[in-house]
Formats: sequence, structure tokens, C-alpha cells
Amino acid sequence: MSGKSDYSFILASASPRRKELLRCAGLHFKTVPADVDENYLEGESPRQHVKRLSAAKARVVAEKYPEAWVLGADTIVVIDDMILGKPAAKTQARNMLRRLSGREHKVLTGFTLARVASNVFQTKAVQSLVRFKTISAEEMQWYINCEEPYDKAGGYAAQGKGACFIRSIKGSYTNVIGLPLCETIEILKDCKVIHFR
Repeated sequence: MSGKSDYSFILASASPRRKELLRCAGLHFKTVPADVDENYLEGESPRQHVKRLSAAKARVVAEKYPEAWVLGADTIVVIDDMILGKPAAKTQARNMLRRLSGREHKVLTGFTLARVASNVFQTKAVQSLVRFKTISAEEMQWYINCEEPYDKAGGYAAQGKGACFIRSIKGSYTNVIGLPLCETIEILKDCKVIHFR
């Protein structure tokens, strides 16, 4: 598989997880983080939320680089119709783990591919279901004492220490990390951003 040059394909995200996933797929790209308001809008469904934010991120960067293909994405964790953000402190991280413990939750990622010069703007959303085991108080304390929970939606990393809490995943595993790689590669291939040789 080959991709365009670094400056013709841009990831509109600073997420190290998304960068690593794209690199693992053999893609070459430039990273230009998009600064957008990520607040939830009243009456907005979780799926609408991630699609809107991924589109906003892609649009902001695509307008600066009209000849480039720009990929924007946004991932959220949802349980009891509540979006769990990124915990800022141990208390928040513990509360999130308590809510997720022994239960199933949703992980949704919206992703958008945009190119202003070609008038291309495609947005999709992918959902995975993740079931956690019952987490003991000792395990919670151990986890919130490490650095991992504090820049992750839902307060855990499926590709890190948080994997020991995951009983099962229905759907895309890479979606839980932050980007549904299978679906992303498909849209990149359909738009001829990448080629399989």
C-alpha cells in the first residue's frame, strides 16, 4: 500500500493513538491538530456529536490546505446516555471506572475525509461495544495512580494497562483505540488517497 506525500495527506489530530494506527498501516502524513470547540450541543445524539466534531476538525485544517486530503476524527465513550470525557483528576477517573465496572458501554468514533480542491467531504461514524469486568477497589487505585487514564476518553486505554479490564469487544478494536482503521482505509482507498500495489 502506498499513500500520498506527507503534505498531501494530513491528520487533523494530535492523538498519538491515531498517529500510531495510521503509521502501522504504512501511511505517510503530516499532523496538523485542529482547535475546535468540543462541547456537547443540547439535543445532540452521541453519533451526531462525533460526526459533527470530526467534520469541524477536518474542515478547519482543509481550509488552510485546500490541496491536501485531511482526516479528522473524534472518539467518545458513552454509558447510560452519558458521554464520559477525559478525567482531569483521580476522583473523576475513579468515578468513571466505577460507572464502567462490570458493564457494557459504547465507544463511538466519527471520522471525516475532506479535500477542498476536489469538493470532497465524507463523514462516517463507527460504534463498538466494550464490556468491562468488575474492577476491584485495589485495581482502580492502581490504575488511577498511573498516568494512562488522564488523556483518554472514558478514562482508560484499550491498548495499554486498561486492556486488563476489558472482558469483550463487539465491533472494531481500533475504533476503541481512537480510529476505526478498516473503515478509514476503505474511504481513503475509495477516494484514491491510497493505492494497494
